[in-house]
Amino acid sequence: MANAPLKALTDASIFTGEAFVEGHALLLQDGLILDIVAKNRIPAEARTIPYPDNILAPGFIDCQVNGGGNVLFNAATDTESVVAIAKAHARYGTTRLLLTCISDSKEVMQRALGLMREARRLCPNILGIHFEGPHLSTTHRGVHDAAFLRDMEPDDLRFMTPEPDEIMLATVAPERVTPEQIRQLVAQGVIVSLGHTAASLEQIRAALEAGATGFTHLFNGMGTMSARCPGPVGVALDDRESWCGIIADGHHVSDEMIRLALRAKPPGKLFLVSDAMPPAGSDAPQSFKLYGETSRIENGQCLNGEGRLAGSSITLSQAVRYCVKSVGIDPAEALRMASTYPAAFLGLGDKLGKLLPGYKADVAVLDRNFSVKLTSS
Repeated sequence: MANAPLKALTDASIFTGEAFVEGHALLLQDGLILDIVAKNRIPAEARTIPYPDNILAPGFIDCQVNGGGNVLFNAATDTESVVAIAKAHARYGTTRLLLTCISDSKEVMQRALGLMREARRLCPNILGIHFEGPHLSTTHRGVHDAAFLRDMEPDDLRFMTPEPDEIMLATVAPERVTPEQIRQLVAQGVIVSLGHTAASLEQIRAALEAGATGFTHLFNGMGTMSARCPGPVGVALDDRESWCGIIADGHHVSDEMIRLALRAKPPGKLFLVSDAMPPAGSDAPQSFKLYGETSRIENGQCLNGEGRLAGSSITLSQAVRYCVKSVGIDPAEALRMASTYPAAFLGLGDKLGKLLPGYKADVAVLDRNFSVKLTSS
């Protein structure tokens, strides 16, 4: 079979995931990045595609997508709806994502897993699934329905077994699972993150020692810090090895706390998540049903019937722009937080999250205001 045409993306600032490169072209072929070359070294056979005054950045990777395009993953009943979620986010630079199934019945979880696997065969943007619950704290449940929250059982361990080349992430509260269960999940290939928890210092440390490697949406669904009780937030900020996801939408976490987290965590350990609900990525956002109750959009927020935050209405591109424009984060770091760092968290840092030779040709084209103009993957 003949190779696909060679493409040369030119006239843009290329952010490799490590640095900005000017005056060069990005060479792509067969879905891979071949090289970054000076403009006078572009092969004659290459099809040149200019992007003047734009930025070429690694495609964004979102580990927490509850919905998009006015579709809620938990409520999806067909493959087309699931693919529609991924396509809605792809329009805004998210080239890879984990579909997130929030706390629900075993039947819904099983259906979600099956639909994700069917959708993956049609849409390579879908890396796998994130089970956010149901093994979460009732006191820090957020909008998760308390009726579904429970301790982990042997059947849950057997159910949470990823297929080859499939990412499975599980958010659990240490008070709902044992260290032995976390060890078993990790042995099965599941990435374990801690969240929606009121666990003690000892429980959190035991969970990390058992193999948990992340904290889900830092600051949200967690107890507060105090002088002698660091709580989940304090441990997350202090721990040097774990990753933390964070929602940067101007509603979930204050700018000051985002900056504090950046200073506290080692470089590369804080990454952006959207926690997106159905309105995200839609040209005509609509209210949606969550646990049978209508949630609405109000001043850019997703609010349930009680007026509580119910996820976000953003895509990762909006989180990047917010970090640059409002929080004051260096553009290179904000772009890494949406691509390079989540790739590392998922164990995919050797193929995703950078624009370097041998990496997947996942490219987000942004203007100088950090708005996504085009996505390719």
